[in-house]
Amino acid sequence: MSYHALFTLVFFLAFVAMAAWVYRPSRKKDYEKLAYIALDADERTAGNLDKGDEQ
Repeated sequence: MSYHALFTLVFFLAFVAMAAWVYRPSRKKDYEKLAYIALDADERTAGNLDKGDEQ
């Protein structure tokens, strides 16, 4: 096996391992929580702007 083939195989296995780690079912709740960070920040910003208008 040549050096390049071994190098490719190692990186392919690393990619498959990382993909399996990211898409494992136990991480679903974490990703759902992270998906709402931007929306929560928008709501807080909008709430602060509304309070600022009342002053």
